[in-house]
Amino acid sequence: MTGRLWRSLWVAGLLFLQVNPGYGRQIPCRDPLSLWHDRPVKQAIVNFVRQVIDPADAAYVPPRDRIVTIDMDGTLLCERPSSVGMVFAESLLEELAEAPQLLGRQPFDAARQDRLNALRKEHFELFFGMSGAGLEEDAVRQKVRTLARQGRHPRFDRPYGELFYGPMLQLVSYLVQNDFIVYVLSGSDQTVVRTLCAERPEFAGMPPSRFIGTLVALDVDYGTSGPVFYRLARELEPVNLRKGKALNILYRIGQQPILAIGNSSGDCGMLASTLRSGYPATLRMLLNHDDAEREYAYPRASDSDAEICREQAGADILSISMRDDFEQVFPFDSGL
Repeated sequence: MTGRLWRSLWVAGLLFLQVNPGYGRQIPCRDPLSLWHDRPVKQAIVNFVRQVIDPADAAYVPPRDRIVTIDMDGTLLCERPSSVGMVFAESLLEELAEAPQLLGRQPFDAARQDRLNALRKEHFELFFGMSGAGLEEDAVRQKVRTLARQGRHPRFDRPYGELFYGPMLQLVSYLVQNDFIVYVLSGSDQTVVRTLCAERPEFAGMPPSRFIGTLVALDVDYGTSGPVFYRLARELEPVNLRKGKALNILYRIGQQPILAIGNSSGDCGMLASTLRSGYPATLRMLLNHDDAEREYAYPRASDSDAEICREQAGADILSISMRDDFEQVFPFDSGL
């Protein structure tokens, strides 16, 4: 090669690099699960996703069947000392209890006498329906927004809408980026679930049908501006807990998940639903609340939840440790 040709090639290379400054430079890949510690749970999630999105893998699942079901209360969102849905229901009861025409009627008397905790345990299946009876659905949505933005958690002194777990939100984004179809399930009132999740940008692009809670019975009147929906004093079966979650997956999604994540025995039916997906690769996980410093450590009795779920959904359920697997718990922990 002549000196003139060599110099020409050298100059051409310099010009190419100037026009393409990123060429030949190692660009670091951002870890999509950076809020998770590098432990077996994180690796299991990454491996599962790589398997099911790879058309060359025997475990490949087409995008239309990449169904994910995630519990909200205690899995995506802090549920202690009470779930946001229950805080909202109690606030509505206390507000309505001031009406004189409701004297002598339950659960409004209980609200006046500070007996809601006992009533909730005795009549949980009626609690959400009774709390908003007679209210227009639009008014209920606005009250949920107000609670999410202005209500304060008694321990963390942050708005309830900020109490989603950062690592779980990051996991949702990671799954969506890989063409998974994410559904959020909760035993709470469906209007609470939809309105609360809509406050988070991670869920902003999802249609309301992806958020499945316990249904409160509605009726409708027709006025000059169109239909007005208002609440009746009852819930619709099945309440979205335990086997009710498995039934609602069938009724309202129509497909079984390949990935399900919960945190209690109330989620066992949802986890077991993965066994009917028809695909060889499925993943079931339970979030273990074992971090009293950054959130809450649930009583050891919660270990029995995992045993119940393993009886129903298989022994290979992965346990997520909030203490050991989460780099941070809440987005505000790091100022994000």
